Amino acid sequence: MRIVIVGKRGTKRQVRWLAFLTLAITGWLLAGLGSGGVYFLLCGRWSYFAVLYGGFMGIGVVVLGLYCGLTSPLEKLDELPSKKEIK
Repeated sequence: MRIVIVGKRGTKRQVRWLAFLTLAITGWLLAGLGSGGVYFLLCGRWSYFAVLYGGFMGIGVVVLGLYCGLTSPLEKLDELPSKKEIK
């Protein structure tokens, strides 16, 4: 499954902010809880720093995807449906 954060509509770039925010929150939760869980399994105690570090790593991946979408050539971006087709 592929989630498009930045696409093109006609000749302009279009950022899908709802998809970006959903992906950022999901990345924060999964990476944060995953790294906290691994830390707990290895050390036997909970660490909020491990959760925050993992969460920032998850958000960093999503921000990197946004940056790559904004700097990539327009021809490589996926075509988004026009606003008339959505309604």
